Amino acid sequence: MRILTALLGFAALPAAAHVTVQPPEVPAQSYARIAFAVPHGCAGQPTTAIEVTLPEDVPSARPMPKPGWETAIETRPLARPVPTAHGLVREAPATIAWRGGPLSDAYYEEFVMMIRTPDRSGEVLRFAVAKICTGGIRHDWSGEAGSRQPAATLRLVPW
Repeated sequence: MRILTALLGFAALPAAAHVTVQPPEVPAQSYARIAFAVPHGCAGQPTTAIEVTLPEDVPSARPMPKPGWETAIETRPLARPVPTAHGLVREAPATIAWRGGPLSDAYYEEFVMMIRTPDRSGEVLRFAVAKICTGGIRHDWSGEAGSRQPAATLRLVPW
């Protein structure tokens, strides 16, 4: 029976072993360092890009440079300016991408950014993450929790 339980547990791993956000929760209305954990390359092929789509209510995000990778930020206008420690923000990152690497299938890596979280304690932010591999193979982790390709999530907690 233990072997069957262990095998069933391993069968559930693929949905849980994709790109995740660390830590899993941060305070609402704060600046937080988050890391997107990429547990491996692509079934024998290296990962050559990670693209993170930020939730519309995240007014500020700054990626950490990663040696050997180029960083690209695409922005979008905000419906209304948001006050931050650096003044009023009128546009926000829509996507942040790291391209280059490569991340071999044998290794684990983290892609880090600092974000400003919205003032909505108890809510969960969803980050769609695309992992692009050698040959242009693309894996989109943007589904609902429990789906085969779930988005990375971050819970907002009270200060």
